[in-house]
Amino acid sequence: MNLDLFSSLAERSEPNLISIQHPALDFLPTVLVCPLKTGESLTNVRTTLTWEHRSFTVLCDLARPINRKALRSVGRADDETSRRIVNTFLRLLAI
Repeated sequence: MNLDLFSSLAERSEPNLISIQHPALDFLPTVLVCPLKTGESLTNVRTTLTWEHRSFTVLCDLARPINRKALRSVGRADDETSRRIVNTFLRLLAI
């Protein structure tokens, strides 16, 4: 599974959000996303993403739903990175 990368800003071509829900759930009106930031510290509930030679911190601790209409797709994460992000997010859940 490759997670979708989004921009919530029309003028930006780089992602600032990554979906943490399965892409097959695209019929839902909202998407569960985590913010992407540069220069943020890593913790046990944050990980990294490299996209077009830039490194981002994935803030899994700040996951939230966003209306799909407010997002613009800018690409997809690779399988390994997607798996690492989902596993990092799962650390937040009481399972």
